[in-house]
Formats: sequence, C-alpha cells, structure tokens
Amino acid sequence: MIVYTKVPHETFKAAAHLVVTGRKRKYSDVKIILAHLGGATPFLAPRVAVLSRHMGSQLTTEEMLEDFKSFYYDTALTAYDATLTALDKFVQPDHILFGTDFPGKSYSTLSSHTSLIVPLSAVNMEMAGWYTKNVDEHYAGDTKSEMVLRDNAVKLFPKLQNIMTAK
Repeated sequence: MIVYTKVPHETFKAAAHLVVTGRKRKYSDVKIILAHLGGATPFLAPRVAVLSRHMGSQLTTEEMLEDFKSFYYDTALTAYDATLTALDKFVQPDHILFGTDFPGKSYSTLSSHTSLIVPLSAVNMEMAGWYTKNVDEHYAGDTKSEMVLRDNAVKLFPKLQNIMTAK
C-alpha cells in the first residue's frame, strides 16, 4: 500500500491516524510506503506520540514511535540533505526508498461536457534530476546508497529484480 496525498501534512495525518488508533500495529504485516518522506512524519511523529499517550492512547510513546518507524519512506520531491539527514536519524536505512514522481504525467478533462484532455505534470525532468542529484550526493560513498537506490525496492517488490536483470 502506498499512502500518497498532494499535501504533506495530509500524508502525516493519515500515518498518525493509523499509528494512534493501533491499526498500524494490528495490521503490522501490511507494508506501507509513505510518499514524499511521509510529509512531515519524521518531524511530527515524536510530538504526536507523546501527546497521544498523554491524551489516553493505549499505546506507549515508544510503541507509537516504533510503529511510525515501521513505515517505508520514499524520497520523491523531498530529497535534500537536511531532510534526508533527518530521515536517516529517524528510520533504519532499509525503510528508505528512492522515488522521483517522474514522469509525473496525469490527465484531466476540463469538464464533463468536453472530451478535451489536458496533460498535468507536477514534475519535469529538471526537477526529478535535481532531487536525484541530492540523493546521489547525500549517499555518495555510503554503504546505504545501493539499499536506497535499488535494494530496498527489490525486497518489497521482488518482481523488480526480473525487470532490472532483463536490461
């Protein structure tokens, strides 16, 4: 399952709801990828965990933080040294996945009365290249590089290995 919203705080709200209600723990075998580093998740998870415990959550602060850390996080539209450093401190390297949102093309009709289809693109090649360069630079010379750029995705989606070896 991939949690994807256009607003980073909505991604965090969805993740926090799963954690605070105990659903993430109850369905721990479900692998969930939070797009865009989970929005603000690495930054707000400790705050929500402490406040939720204070407000009566049945889970301990540590259990909630453990559940937040069990999500997978992709780097799409968020790869910058400061954000990647924060994520590195928050989760294990095997829970970080490379992402770009490229080509980012989707299509929309202008109205129900027309068949005119308008391409929408939030991400172009220049943007994807900038974020990719930041991931490359952040993990350059680091043993985590191959994990983030390839291996973690292959572990979650084993059929990717067949695609990668077919080239």
